[in-house]
Amino acid sequence: MNKTLLACALALASIGTAYAGTLNFIVPVNVDPAGSGLNDTTPAAPVGGNPGTTIGEQRRLAYQYGADLWNVVLDSANNTTVNVEASFTALTCSSTSAVLGSAGAKTIHANFTNSVPSTWYGNALANARSGTDQSPGGNEIASRFNANLGQTGCLDGSGWYYGFDGNTPAGKISFLDVVMHEIGHGLNFQGFYDTATGAPAGTAPNNFPDIYSRNVLDNNSGLAWTAMTDSQRVTAAIGDNLVWTGANVIAQAPANLGPQVNLFVTGRASNYPMVPAAYGPTPAPGNFTTGPLSRVSDPTGGLEQGCSAFPAGAYTGKTVLIDRGACSFKTKTLNAQNAGAAKVIIVNNVPAGFPGMGDDPAIPTPITIPSVGVTQASGNALKKFALANIQARLQAVPGQFAGSDPSGRVYLFAPNPRQPGSSFSHFDVRLTPNALMEPFINDDLNAAVDLDLTPALFKDLGWSVTP
Repeated sequence: MNKTLLACALALASIGTAYAGTLNFIVPVNVDPAGSGLNDTTPAAPVGGNPGTTIGEQRRLAYQYGADLWNVVLDSANNTTVNVEASFTALTCSSTSAVLGSAGAKTIHANFTNSVPSTWYGNALANARSGTDQSPGGNEIASRFNANLGQTGCLDGSGWYYGFDGNTPAGKISFLDVVMHEIGHGLNFQGFYDTATGAPAGTAPNNFPDIYSRNVLDNNSGLAWTAMTDSQRVTAAIGDNLVWTGANVIAQAPANLGPQVNLFVTGRASNYPMVPAAYGPTPAPGNFTTGPLSRVSDPTGGLEQGCSAFPAGAYTGKTVLIDRGACSFKTKTLNAQNAGAAKVIIVNNVPAGFPGMGDDPAIPTPITIPSVGVTQASGNALKKFALANIQARLQAVPGQFAGSDPSGRVYLFAPNPRQPGSSFSHFDVRLTPNALMEPFINDDLNAAVDLDLTPALFKDLGWSVTP
């Protein structure tokens, strides 16, 4: 469902107070020490509807705002509290990428009232289904956020935006969107299998499947995730062909996803699926029109990774093919743009899956040309066509939607190589428009207004979702 929120009046009214009844069942719990993280006393000017006057206060208000938005979307008819730990800490970083946050259920539970038998549930959903606190006295969800974002060596030059208005400045990252995403994981947008071994959670005889994984199918083998052997699950987790089978997501996909748009090559019957970049103009048939294919050549080494500046005018009017690797996707596109390219296609450097095509907030220069990513196999075919200067364009595929298979089942993130913490428990990067629960936080998100397919997936899991 395209869940739209009347966020401004409703959530602002909650700051400093609590709702009566079931609307306040998700409760943030600040576990940061005095003077740091959520308690940082550094002065700050109010921004984007956030009235906080210190960094810590703005963080706390933004987190409460996100919790209140989820309180509006989901219902706990039994008013069972979900306590969500929140803290800032150092998370994995480099100058071009960063883990923005992490979250999940603190405990899992099975065989309680109103559950699918012999099935694990995260604590928050187990409480809501059963009407009782499955771990009395404990917190249900733990969430952490990157304390070093924007500092040297951690997406240099970026930083958090604490506004509520969806107007995140270029180069910044919406803290509210990340909060909504991470709480979403804790509310059970996650599977509890070990994707490195394929094993379910628990030890025999309690090594049960979980409620999330009961809704997953592998299109490569045609097997449900829970029907596979451990080794088959390991293969499926990097096979880039996992889909969600829940009826509510399937029903809502046409209303939330755009048309499937593929690359078509002149004179060829085949077409090639692609994923759009999270930066620059959205690739579409109107701006990704016919243009000759050309492979790039890096001036410094004869490679095709596009990480060095090209001579001026080297690719004027061309659709350039660039290999993934060595630098960010945005760097490659910027170098091609500066050399006159009209469009960019980035080719994956591993056999399975698409390149992530995520933004690089450390690069403030606007991208003005569309760029897409394709699989390694598609890229190899396109490189052959480039030898003859054959033309390529984007064109809609009738009856298909961007991010779902021909049967309307929405793809989950299953790249090769496996990405611990991201693989399996996200929607795939093929979804267009981008979804809140993809593995990357994209500029076009505004979780205060639109939660895309996420409420439909929660309904498939057994949450009560408000109309």
